[in-house]
Amino acid sequence: MSNPVKEQTPEERAVAAAESLAAEGLTVTARSVRDRSGVRMAIASEAARAWNEQQSKDDDVPEAPAAVQARFAALWREAVTVARAEFAEARAGWEAKIAKAKEDADAMAEDLGKVEDERDKALKAASDAEQEVTTQRSRADKAEGRAETLEGERDRLIGERDGLLTTVAQLRDQLRSQDKD
Repeated sequence: MSNPVKEQTPEERAVAAAESLAAEGLTVTARSVRDRSGVRMAIASEAARAWNEQQSKDDDVPEAPAAVQARFAALWREAVTVARAEFAEARAGWEAKIAKAKEDADAMAEDLGKVEDERDKALKAASDAEQEVTTQRSRADKAEGRAETLEGERDRLIGERDGLLTTVAQLRDQLRSQDKD
């Protein structure tokens, strides 16, 4: 009995192996075709080369028709025009924000200058007040020293007065006693 299925030639087996490898997502090489089909390396190499050439031709993209190119050029011009307008608008917005930020920075610098001037005046006033306190303390210390001196003189004079009053009282008593005699 004969087999109704016709036997494949080595070339046909190599082509079938190349298609099978590609369908599985594997790279079609002479070695992978030979391993899969069991043919000689020369046949596998020719089958892999032919299959890869055919695939690269199938992958080539033909030139776009003139009508498509014209429409693309018009779309591209419109896209560039819109992009430039959006860029100009965005740039103007950012420039306005930058200008506002610079104004704010200048105002803050001016305010800082005023605050620093006020601080310097306050420090000067504090220094002057401290100097005045020092001067007044010195005066107070001198006045206290004079007051202590005057108190000592007063106490001395009171003591001298008391002594003189005692002496006067004694002298009066002596005079009275002499007047009685």
